[in-house]
Amino acid sequence: MACSPLEWLSAQREVTQYYWSDRESTFEMAGIGEADVLIPGEKTDTEALFDHIRRQLSPQYPSLRYYGGFRFHRGPVKGERWRAFKEYRFVVPRVEVVRRADAYFLACNARAGGPDENARTLETVKTTLGNVQFPDTFTTLAVPAILAREDHPDREGWDRLVHGILDAIARGDLEKVVLARETCFTAEVPLDPVALLLRLSEYSPVSFRFCFHPADDRAFIGASPERLYHRNGCYLQSEAIAGTRPRGKTEEQDRMFGEELMKTPRLRREQQFVVDMLKSRFESLCYEVKVEPEPWLLRLSNCQHLCTRIEGLLKDTFADASLIETLHPTPATGGTPRDKALRFIESEEPFDRGIYASPTGWVGYDSAEFCVAIRSGLVLGNTLALYTGAGVLAGSTPQEEWDEIETKLANFLTVLNIDAG
Repeated sequence: MACSPLEWLSAQREVTQYYWSDRESTFEMAGIGEADVLIPGEKTDTEALFDHIRRQLSPQYPSLRYYGGFRFHRGPVKGERWRAFKEYRFVVPRVEVVRRADAYFLACNARAGGPDENARTLETVKTTLGNVQFPDTFTTLAVPAILAREDHPDREGWDRLVHGILDAIARGDLEKVVLARETCFTAEVPLDPVALLLRLSEYSPVSFRFCFHPADDRAFIGASPERLYHRNGCYLQSEAIAGTRPRGKTEEQDRMFGEELMKTPRLRREQQFVVDMLKSRFESLCYEVKVEPEPWLLRLSNCQHLCTRIEGLLKDTFADASLIETLHPTPATGGTPRDKALRFIESEEPFDRGIYASPTGWVGYDSAEFCVAIRSGLVLGNTLALYTGAGVLAGSTPQEEWDEIETKLANFLTVLNIDAG
């Protein structure tokens, strides 16, 4: 009997849980347990990671995928919140419930080894399968009451940082910086990350939805509208998404907000930074590059953005390491010039971004897809730390950028039963 993979996942007792859904809702994977885990050893370079993944995958099993992602910044972790997260982590779940369009599959993954190792693996598989639940009915778990909220930076600190960016822009040192904020909510009891994602999915249908829950004490969840890239063989596609306005309460108001996005020079310039960067990177990696001549409106449930598609034919089919290194971060999550913007972010933001705004997705034998992990949050016990950003460039104001972040938070606030005001 067909079931929702995410609902199935919420019914499992296994602590280790994973979930991925593409933005078009044509593919979903809900997984428990871990058949294989890749984390940095002595070498942490991206090329070695993808080389290793390619050696593990085979055309004999075209549906097998590694799911995972990277940290936003390389190097030391700032603070304790992300201390347990590595520079990257990729997983093959032990048991998967997969939906492809209207077809559903149950898969079990095991890594072959020597006789003794295979015997132990078989016992683990039997135990995991024995604990799999297929309930007749599904009950949505209630979200516990939220007791407190805290913003980092607070409003005073936000204003100071925005003015600092504007001063640097006026001096000609920067053109744009994407400034992020960490908003922490404390609940009366521990939060269930899958239950949160279930509710979030109701309000964020046009999004990449994900849950990486490697241990009982931490999980990373989100619903991102932004594709970093999708590779199918040598065919590559991406999107330049930037500029934000809310959805209107009426059709007329919605149309007015959309026209404002299309006609405001500052917003068009913000999005053009991303278009120019992606075009340049694609031209260095591809034989042919096509860019849509004009942006269009990507309309989400609570906001809308300018979007431009870009596609090309890769010179190297297995160029995922180069794609991660050259495309992340785009000016939509870092800024421009990239290196200067990243130095500002790393030195001035009062928290560690962790996996927020990083490449998050999957790698298969002859394809891969990564979203940009925005509109996301870290669950730690009874705390949910949400991460959102806004692009600051000439003409920006602290109030406008603060309001943009509140707009982007709206779906999460609804999930938490908090009045967005």
